[in-house]
Amino acid sequence: MIRHRKIRGGNRILKSIEEWKNYNIELDLDYLKSSKRNYCKIWVSPFANISITGSNIPSPKLKHRQEIIKGLLDIYNHWEQQLNTLNKPYYLAIWLFEPRLKKSQVVCAIDEMVNFYDITFYKPKDQHKFPSQNYGKFQEELNTFNWAYALDEDHFFQSDIDLEEDSYASKQDYIGIQKWYNRKLKQGLRTDTSSKDTFYAIKMGTTWIGTKN
Repeated sequence: MIRHRKIRGGNRILKSIEEWKNYNIELDLDYLKSSKRNYCKIWVSPFANISITGSNIPSPKLKHRQEIIKGLLDIYNHWEQQLNTLNKPYYLAIWLFEPRLKKSQVVCAIDEMVNFYDITFYKPKDQHKFPSQNYGKFQEELNTFNWAYALDEDHFFQSDIDLEEDSYASKQDYIGIQKWYNRKLKQGLRTDTSSKDTFYAIKMGTTWIGTKN
């Protein structure tokens, strides 16, 4: 059974969200000109933590959720102003994950990398309308974006399934993981066989890709 961690220190988390936003709001243009792309993830504890005990890392709720969405919008808007000073095409987007909001990012790219993120996500032919009505006071601002519907997926490969028992820490781990793969494969996962190593996609939710330019 998955254990859910209780969130403590609500005010401390709000302060951490504000610090995260302020730290990332200024886009390092020199770094961008060198690397041609940059991104800002939500590095806020406990949402960015890695579980080592099997407990479920919590997702932002209520006020924390609102402040993170506000932070993403503020970062996007400031990066947009800075990118406009370059006087050349650029890619700038908010990747809004639902329900895994903690995976959301602001992402940008220029020059030869401007189309780098075009195939990051699988976009179903049946596109959905962005549900801005679910975002309360942010509805009006979110409606200024063009939103593409994509899938938030976790992946595993055929080479993962084919690993021998001696690649695992124990026989128990090997048996447990193989059972997990078998359960997932029976669910009729999206499969890509275009490369030598077939990969399988587990739908975890939605990724809304918000752009303006």
